[in-house]
Amino acid sequence: MLTQKIGRLMACTVTRQAHRMLTEQEIKVTNKAASRLKEVVDNGERLRLEVDGGGCSGFEYKIRLDKKINNDDLLWKSSENGAEIVVDELSLGFLKGATVDFVEDLMKSSFRIVNNPIAEKGCSCGSSFAPKMD
Repeated sequence: MLTQKIGRLMACTVTRQAHRMLTEQEIKVTNKAASRLKEVVDNGERLRLEVDGGGCSGFEYKIRLDKKINNDDLLWKSSENGAEIVVDELSLGFLKGATVDFVEDLMKSSFRIVNNPIAEKGCSCGSSFAPKMD
């Protein structure tokens, strides 16, 4: 009985791994995005940013709410309201220096990646881009 409790305690300790925090040089988040994120998330949810092959320009931003946090995820946390954003290491390579914003226009309101220094060009919808080929 005691062995089982110790085993469960050790398993919990092993799975609670600290994730590296994202710096402002890696990802920027506007106050509007942080505030809106805190309004829309349920307990334990965070905004996940991903980059995937596809879209009309070659790569596509994927932004969604997610409760899961993976071993290779990097974490951004608002010092003002505790809102969290996660990015996997591979996607961060395509997002480094970009800004997460919350944009409202006549057609929709959404979280968007803006001012991405790695993106050379993008489509008009703002969800896909071609990386600079330096």
